[in-house]
Amino acid sequence: MAFYTVMTPPPAAGGWREEMEQARLVPDRFSWGAFLLTGLWLLGKRLWLATLLFVLVWAGLLYLRSRFGLDSSALSLIYWSIALFLGIEGNNFVVRKLTRQGWRLADVVEAHSLPEAERRYFEQVLAGETAPARSEAVAPPAISRPSGPLPIIGLFPEARGR
Repeated sequence: MAFYTVMTPPPAAGGWREEMEQARLVPDRFSWGAFLLTGLWLLGKRLWLATLLFVLVWAGLLYLRSRFGLDSSALSLIYWSIALFLGIEGNNFVVRKLTRQGWRLADVVEAHSLPEAERRYFEQVLAGETAPARSEAVAPPAISRPSGPLPIIGLFPEARGR
């Protein structure tokens, strides 16, 4: 069974039902598209910064090949290493992009397929007919600090000097 991350859009005037209908389920599994079509997959998912980084790395590697005679088998190994990394972490990049855009993590659903994951999520949310819990921004608790000088541990001079 696969896990699907459910992301809901930022709060809108339409209410929680509108948000729930626009929810996106991102699979938490190996992405064959990212593995086989690295640059095109990044462009298709609109991961602009990752695409730019991918292009710059390849431009640098091609420069090293022409300037210093980098072997083509080394280029192939580097390419497949990058492709493997994107295959493993590609869907996490999509979730991080949505989070930066204000989308919220609503749930994680376990299912055999995407339609089953959607069905499970919507059944769970609609069963209570209440709005899903919202994560409110909570201020971090104040850290109490000692009033005197802080002790220094390690090979550093004393706090009061010598």
